[in-house]
Amino acid sequence: MSQEASTTRVHCSHPLLCAQERRSRSTPSLEDDSAAFTEWRGQHPCILSHFSEFALSLKGKRLAVFLDYDGTLTPIVPNPEDAILSEEMRGVIRKLAHSFPTAIISGRGREKVENFVQLRELYYAGSHGMDIAGPPDLLQTERTRLGSSFQPAAHFRPMIDDVYNELCSRMSEIPGSSVEHNTFCVSAHFRNCAEDRWQAVVTAVEETLASRSEELCITRGRKVMEIRPRVNWHKGTALNHLLEELGLKAQPDVVAIYIGDDRTDEDAFKVLQQGRQGYGILVSNKVKETAASYTVRNPVEVMELLQGLVAWAATSDNGWVGSWRSAVSGSSSSSGGFGASAGAADAMDTELCPRSDAGGGGDGGPGGAAAQARWRAWQQEVQVQAGAGAVEELGS
Repeated sequence: MSQEASTTRVHCSHPLLCAQERRSRSTPSLEDDSAAFTEWRGQHPCILSHFSEFALSLKGKRLAVFLDYDGTLTPIVPNPEDAILSEEMRGVIRKLAHSFPTAIISGRGREKVENFVQLRELYYAGSHGMDIAGPPDLLQTERTRLGSSFQPAAHFRPMIDDVYNELCSRMSEIPGSSVEHNTFCVSAHFRNCAEDRWQAVVTAVEETLASRSEELCITRGRKVMEIRPRVNWHKGTALNHLLEELGLKAQPDVVAIYIGDDRTDEDAFKVLQQGRQGYGILVSNKVKETAASYTVRNPVEVMELLQGLVAWAATSDNGWVGSWRSAVSGSSSSSGGFGASAGAADAMDTELCPRSDAGGGGDGGPGGAAAQARWRAWQQEVQVQAGAGAVEELGS
């Protein structure tokens, strides 16, 4: 994008620049007027206002795009089941996926997100990355695809089912609350609860976890608490896994971006920041502590950014020569790109996490002494996020 184009005020041809002009004429929000928000935006600038310099950093690079779903591609809504993707956003994401490797990494169950998005061109990682599958055209058939999803916490599923049933019972008398089964985690929503009932939700979640605290942990999101496996696997490790399986990890000509709005997306931001692999982009109209490099305010601005990336893909600056799918198909593993990668390590092998009723008396079996020892050693390295924390933090 030329400097001349970036300063054009009339007859703007680039969607990002046109949107920027519209925003400049709009009434500033209360957040925009606050000194704190202005200072925060100075540290985490709006990527739409700095798209020219961002595009310059991408020149000759191969871009990979990772997206959260709720609050990023769709607005946060009172009923989680109503988070329907707009046809306009779906069309933009389809074009994006034809231009670059594109994945959605969500706390929702993978199949639920797939049903919302309805695009076969994408990679999907549900349950905070604990259930990953890729486009069927890279996996030959839909049947192969469904059979080759990567599920590093698969053995936790029966316990998660029990947690869901118990939490539904405990929260049934809390007005406005709801419980969502997300395959490898359970979400307790309190967005529609009166504030004086938030503590009741916290108590229900903590009591449900109490007898399972060695295997499960609590994480927090935007007016939601989640119970999930106590494993060192999150959106950041899922992002790394996908990059590795696609043959894109630690490649000097690869830039990855991750766009998300929640605390759980910070794991992905930190992976990109610490590994110098790309840029995190936070969706927020409030001041938040974040590892993201850039910001946008809402899903409308997310769509404007994605439209800009689609337009940039058609320029000679795009480092993907020809079809990116042809380029990465030879890099994916024989299981369709979603077997346990070297980056996932043997720590995520289900044999290292034996259940108490697991069979196999030999040391090499799932219930054997060697596997138990490896499991205990691995557990010591697991980094678990904080528990429920102060109630006043829950609404952030």
